[in-house]
Amino acid sequence: MESPYTTPVALEHDAAQVARSKKRFGWAAFVFGIGVILPPLLGIFRMVIGMRSTFQKLEHTGSADPAELAGNISHSMLTVFWAMALSIVCLIPFIVFLVLFLRRSRAMRLLASRPS
Repeated sequence: MESPYTTPVALEHDAAQVARSKKRFGWAAFVFGIGVILPPLLGIFRMVIGMRSTFQKLEHTGSADPAELAGNISHSMLTVFWAMALSIVCLIPFIVFLVLFLRRSRAMRLLASRPS
């Protein structure tokens, strides 16, 4: 229940505090969002480079040693695995900070709609 004795100064203080926390949560969501998107892209890029070098080596030598090819290909695939693992780890705080950011946005709208 809202107190009828809340002063406009207290409401302004609440609005400023909500705005600061909204900004902090927004930046945190942005940083973790980059952590969700960027590692898989870099992992796939590294995998393509590794596969390309593996098949260039095959082209230059002319022979296909399955054990050597499998080792190079598995090494290329490991970069994608670790990139996806990092992305999944960043996904959890991203969702938490995004929810907090959206809640602060809603609180700011409610504070703005209060009659003075």
